[in-house]
Amino acid sequence: MTDTKALEQRLEALETDSRRLDTSPDELGAWLEEMGRFSKRYLKENADGPAYLPLGSPRGDEPLPREPSPFLDVMRDFERLALTTGIVPTSGRFFGYVPGGGLPTAAAADYLAALTNRYSGAYGAAPGAAMIENITLRWLIEMIGYPDSAWGTLQSGGSLATLTAVVAARESRPPWEWMRSAIYMTEECHLAIRKSLHIAGLAHVPCRTVPVDDKLHMSVPDLERMIAEDRGKNLQPWMVFASAGTVNTGAIDPLDAIAQVARDEGLWFHVDGAYGAFFLLTEQARGRLLAMAQADSVVLDPHKGLFLPYGCGAVLVRDGELLRRAFSFTLSYLSDVEHKEHSPSAYSPELTRHFRALRLWMSLKTHGLDRFRAALEEKLLLARLAWERLGTMPRIDPGPEPELSC
Repeated sequence: MTDTKALEQRLEALETDSRRLDTSPDELGAWLEEMGRFSKRYLKENADGPAYLPLGSPRGDEPLPREPSPFLDVMRDFERLALTTGIVPTSGRFFGYVPGGGLPTAAAADYLAALTNRYSGAYGAAPGAAMIENITLRWLIEMIGYPDSAWGTLQSGGSLATLTAVVAARESRPPWEWMRSAIYMTEECHLAIRKSLHIAGLAHVPCRTVPVDDKLHMSVPDLERMIAEDRGKNLQPWMVFASAGTVNTGAIDPLDAIAQVARDEGLWFHVDGAYGAFFLLTEQARGRLLAMAQADSVVLDPHKGLFLPYGCGAVLVRDGELLRRAFSFTLSYLSDVEHKEHSPSAYSPELTRHFRALRLWMSLKTHGLDRFRAALEEKLLLARLAWERLGTMPRIDPGPEPELSC
């Protein structure tokens, strides 16, 4: 028979040790003061700091920590390991690719999300957290111009958002028809699309590479020709992937014309707007991006076009119910948190998920949309100015006229 007294004594000793994981308000306040000092120093140095720090070999062979370390020492180790080498995406001098600058409002939001640790996957578990995500999705739906039937999800970035869209598209056709179907994209499409097709079990579905024109846009006549050829081979055209801003040059495919082909041929039309979709907010680019509203699915990354830190991509699907059917599962232990309102996990591969909507909600609320619009307009003008000035230099080919910011 178990010695109850011994168990109680052991439990009391363990409770004393485990309680040391708790943090007192004063201790947390001291940490925040140190983080505040670091943040001010970082932002000041970052304002005119380098975009790249030479690659070194930060010592990473630390033993598993058994004993506690002072918070200040841990902060210094963080700076040494994470901030002394490599690319600095927050720098205004960084033009290497398309990251977000990392708005401090999003950093504050992530701190609050982690501190309060609300479970944002199910509406019934944290209605406020789920509602904040639902609000941000409605804002994105409004930006794109989708109907009320649309819905979406916030993911860690464009890759998982693309995978989510591909899985939703996959549900539009029964499995026994997949191998007799055909998929269309150009070589300019992001690698996340082919990777998503592979993960979703569609790697062996016939995939056609559609030629591009001299401005690296998808050739719609070639798309139509390839579709006709596939029908002649008794294949069923299925999906077409277009770009609203390619990685290489920022080219925008002729979305209107592709949308028309997709409607006429019964194809699922996906737009990769991870980089370019938010330029829809600008007067300069809006006309070329309006047709995203005709797509069956759209990917757009707030951690690019809205300057948030890494870890916030979005996918919107015109038929929100199709997206729900692709990802909604439940079991008895979830019955208490089911609700008629949208639960984010019902539209996502994730069940447990970071409360990432807070960074988007708080940044848009704090700054307002007009500041983001102005920043995006600025980037378009900078690209135009750089292109024009490069064109005046001898022996320099500035390349195609910029459609977006690259």
